[in-house]
This record gives sequence, C-alpha cells and structure tokens, in this order.
Amino acid sequence: MQAELQDYVNMGVDWVRLDIHWSLVQPDAKGGFNWTLVDKVFNAVEAKGLEIVAILNNTPDWMDDSLSSAADQAAYGRFASEAAKRYGNIVDYWEVYNEPNMNGVSPEDYTKILKLAHGAIHAADDDATIITGGLASIPSTGNGMWGAVEYLDRMYDAGAKGYFDAVGYHPYSFPLFPSDDKAWNGWQMMEDGIRGAMVANGDEDKQIWITEYGAKTTGGGITVSPGTAAAMLRDAVDLAEDTPWAGPIMWFSYQDSSFEPGFGLLDANGNRREAYHAFRDLANKDNGPGGILLPAPGGNPMPAPGGSTPPAPGGSTPGGSTGPVAGKTIQGTSGNDVLQGGNGNDVLRGNGGDDVFIGGAGQDRFVFRETGPWDSIKDWQDGDLIDLRGIDAHVGRSGDQSFRFIGSNWLNDARDLGVYIDQANKKTYVQANVDSDKEYEVNIVLNGVHHLDAADFLL
Repeated sequence: MQAELQDYVNMGVDWVRLDIHWSLVQPDAKGGFNWTLVDKVFNAVEAKGLEIVAILNNTPDWMDDSLSSAADQAAYGRFASEAAKRYGNIVDYWEVYNEPNMNGVSPEDYTKILKLAHGAIHAADDDATIITGGLASIPSTGNGMWGAVEYLDRMYDAGAKGYFDAVGYHPYSFPLFPSDDKAWNGWQMMEDGIRGAMVANGDEDKQIWITEYGAKTTGGGITVSPGTAAAMLRDAVDLAEDTPWAGPIMWFSYQDSSFEPGFGLLDANGNRREAYHAFRDLANKDNGPGGILLPAPGGNPMPAPGGSTPPAPGGSTPGGSTGPVAGKTIQGTSGNDVLQGGNGNDVLRGNGGDDVFIGGAGQDRFVFRETGPWDSIKDWQDGDLIDLRGIDAHVGRSGDQSFRFIGSNWLNDARDLGVYIDQANKKTYVQANVDSDKEYEVNIVLNGVHHLDAADFLL
C-alpha cells in the first residue's frame, strides 16, 4: 500500500476516491461499527498529503439494496453520521453512494438518503463538500436502470436542490473519444443533459465532478488499444480545462484486479500502460510555476566536467586550434521549467520542480541538484552527460555521498542508480534511491531508447 501511495505522489495525484464499504464496517444490523481497515487506509492516504473523496457505498446484506424503506434510509443516515464524525478531520469531500441509477435505488429514494447524509455530515463538519453519487452514463431508462439525465431531473423534482455542492457523474465514452458529439457519448450527455438540468434548476454555479472516467483495454466486451486510452485521457483533460463547470477528473483505475479488469493505468502484473505516462505527464503540469529559461546573465559557460577549461568563444581552444562551439549556461528555478539549449556545448541546470531539458546541438550537460518526479530530457544524444553530483545519494549518512551505477538491476539500497528501458513506449528511465526504502526518489525520463552506462553520468 505504501509503495502504491508513493507512486500516486510521484504521478502528481491530487485526489483519491475511496469507498467506505457500509457492508464492511457494519455487517450486522444490531452490531456496532468496525473502522479498523478504513482507518489504516485513510490515515495512510492523509499522511501522503492527498485529498480523499470518501464514498458512502455498498449496502450490507441485512437490508434491501433499493433503500426504499424508511428504516433502511434512517440506517444509511446513521452510517453517514458515524463516518463523518470519525473522519471529519481527514475527509472534506463526501460522495453519497455510487451509480444509484444503475443499482436499483429510485431517484426519489436516493434524494431521501442524500438529505439525511447531508444533514449528518454537516453536523460533524460544517465545511464539508457533498457530492451526489456519481451517475452512470446511461442514455435512457429501461431494464431496471434510469437514464442519467432523467434521474437527475427527478432528483430535483423530489427536492434534492440545496442538499449537494456538486453533481457526481461518470462520463465514460469508449470506444468514442470524449470530444465525439454523438448523443449517446457519456461525455456529450454530461455537456448537454446533465449540465442542462443543473442550469434549468438554478445550479449553474455548481460543478460536475467527474468521479470516474476511463477506458477498457483488455478483457471481454468493447475495448480500445492502450494508446487510444491514453489519448482519451488527454482529450478529457483538454476539454475539462476549457470548461469552468468541470470539477476534478478521477481516473478509473490505478491497477487491474479481478474487479473490472482492463481499466488500470497498470496491468495486473504492475506493468505501466500508456495511460500511466499520460496521467503522470498531465498531473505533474499543475505542480508549480514554469517557463522558458533564458541564458544566465553574461552567458558565461560553466567549467567543463572534470575541471577542464571550456572552449573559448568563437570556436577555438585557448591554443588556437579549432574546437567545438562554446555553449551557454541556462539556470532553472525551483518551479517546473523548460530549459532550452542552443548549438553549443550547453550546461542546463535544473533547481527543483519537474523540468524539461532540451539540449539542442553539441555535447550538453544536464545538471540536477534535486529532481521532481517527472524530469525529462527530450533530445539525449551520445556525448551528453547527466550530472548528479549535486544530489546527496544517501540522506541517512553525514556528508555528501555519490551514486553507484547498477545498470538495469532493481534498486535495492541507498546510492543505487539504475537505467530502465521501456521499449514499447520508446522511453528510457534514469532512477535512483537516496534512502533505504527501495523506491526511487530520482526520476529522469529520456525520450527514445538509450543504452546508458556509467560514462554517461557524473556521480
């Protein structure tokens, strides 16, 4: 669990949507609540600084799934109350049930539990945000399910207005892209019908939270290629960024399991699909200021690796023989920067954040004092150098320790520096461990497949 949560942090995740399974915490109608497992997970997520969207979900066996009786509705209210009292200091965002329009709960009965949950949660935390249960993108009512737009309309008719802060919705679109304008496209239904119902009922200032979006890449039924799933994610983010009423996007899901396989950013064996890289790229773009860095004042080159004298301006060495073109030094900030070299032997110095390095022509040196989870070198070529001397390779020891190159072996100890090739996605990963947890803290991604060895680094 800790390794998975750390990967969330490295990926730039802001929100984690988690069930509080009513059936797990109160399996017996006459028994109390057992929060042991929920405590373990919620406390671990909170410790990583991630926001939790808690779903009050899954009816226990001792009641009817329809939640149609007053007694069952009251029991749901008590469940919401106990959950909010226990986790009000950790959870600020509550989703009331999940996909009720396809799980047998009528819009009228759902509105009753929404009102009870709203009151119970606000009694424990006045500032809590209440999200309606994410509606499944069902186009029309039939076969025991309700069309999403009709369901929301009937919720308003039953008095739901004023008892939620955002509408939850699941605009699945595959095999269509979100931007496809077909009427049955889940995303198009959101833009037209769901949003239209909110505006018609005076809730135009509220957002739609996309509490699930994803695409299936393996298994039975309709699937898309891994590359298409990644492209759909990028399309969804592009659309949402241009839509003021769109709230957070939550991808379903992190890793395949026996439950709904094929949707994961990782497959069941932990292999990263293309959507993983797309998610990480997109999610890390909002973590700090960025910009294109100009040459440092004066444009003086830094000392060359190893302490040798850099070429003199004009392309000649101090002895007068022809040499490589002198380069420039480009300084990054502590934010997310784009550092662009020129035609000479440039020194590009990152100073934190998630930086993009573009060396240009010449033999360039990419200097890291610390790395973000998603630093990248776009145009690595033979003769370039990755300079890691500014990073302490063992934070548990006094002094400044250097890295040791271990090739493609897995990271095991502090100081380990490995290189791993993703042949399918044409990426090369430089990763290193600076403590004893066997997880990388240094991560640099090179476009293309490159067989680096120790000579490509300054350690």
